[in-house]
Amino acid sequence: MDISIKVTYKSEGLQKLRKAAGLSQSQLADLAGIKVQVLQQYERGARDINGAKLPTLLKICNALECRLADIITDEETLELLKKYEEH
Repeated sequence: MDISIKVTYKSEGLQKLRKAAGLSQSQLADLAGIKVQVLQQYERGARDINGAKLPTLLKICNALECRLADIITDEETLELLKKYEEH
């Protein structure tokens, strides 16, 4: 799977998680402390969520009640998270 497909898959997942949590883009952006336009770019895959600061990622995860691995697309980071969760 090439990276553009993977980023699109995860960004679509971000949108599904947000909708499942019953949050609008505006609400999630407020909870994460980011502009709604930035969240929209993450959801469309136009902006790589892996470039977000850790506190922003954690705020998104807290609002969506999901794991960091559910929204990250970088393979190296995912492997590190997997190892961390195993301990």
